[in-house]
Amino acid sequence: MRVEGVEFGDALRILAQKAGVELKRQDPKLKTERQRLYEISELACCFFEKQLGESSAGKEAKKYLLDRGIKEESIKKWRLGYAPDIWEGLSSFLVSKNYKREEIEKAGLALKSEKTGSYYDRFRGRIIFPIFDLSSQAVGFGGRIFKQVKRPDGQEEAKYINTPATVLYDKSRILYGLNKTGIEVRKKDACILVEGYVDVIMANQAGFENVVATSGTALTPYQLKILKRYSDNLLTAFDMDIAGDSATKRGIDL
Repeated sequence: MRVEGVEFGDALRILAQKAGVELKRQDPKLKTERQRLYEISELACCFFEKQLGESSAGKEAKKYLLDRGIKEESIKKWRLGYAPDIWEGLSSFLVSKNYKREEIEKAGLALKSEKTGSYYDRFRGRIIFPIFDLSSQAVGFGGRIFKQVKRPDGQEEAKYINTPATVLYDKSRILYGLNKTGIEVRKKDACILVEGYVDVIMANQAGFENVVATSGTALTPYQLKILKRYSDNLLTAFDMDIAGDSATKRGIDL
C-alpha cells in the first residue's frame, strides 16, 4: 500500500484484480445484523455461564457434569452453561439489553409460537455447550438434558437440541473445539475426530489436545477441507455403534 501510495480499499481491489478474484460488496445492513447476532450469542453465552454457577438448578446441572468426570477447569475453559427451565429466561434478559425478539429468533435462541405469535426460549432446562467459530466467537449452542422429562404428549424430550442454521451458524461448516485445538493439530500433524462435545472435553482432559467433533456423526466435505489446512492426517474415533460405524465409512469415502 505504501509503495503504490493507495488507500487500503484501493489496494485490496488492485490485489484482487491481479489474483483474478471478484470482490463482492457486503450489504451494510447485513454487516450490522451479523454484528448484532454475534453480540446476542456472546451475551447468551455469559447468561448461561452465570446460570450454571449461581442458580440452584444450575448448580444441580453443574454437579451432574462434575459427577460425569468433567472438571471445574474444563467447565470454565469450554464455557459450559445452563439454560433455566422457564419460557422466557434468556429472551427477557436479551430484551433488557435492547435486542429485539426477532433478532433473538434469528440467532437461533428463540422460537415463535404459531398459535399466539409470542416468542419463547429454544433452550430450557438444559446444560449448554457453546459452539465457537475459528475466531472463538460464539455462533451456536448445543443443549443437553440431564434429567429425563416427558412432554405433555407423553414423548421423551430429545437428548440434545442444537441451534438451527442461522446467519452465523452452519453445522456442516463448524468443527467443535477447533478454535482451541487447532494449534495442537498442527503441532502433532494429526487430528482425532470424535462425535460430540463431551468427547472433545474428556479427551482434552486426558491430554489429547488435538481432538475435534463433528457435533453429530456426519463429516462433511467442507469440514474436511477445513481440517486439511491443519493436517492431512485424520484419525476417527466415533462411537462403537451403527451410527458411528456408518459415519466412519462415510468419512473414508470423502
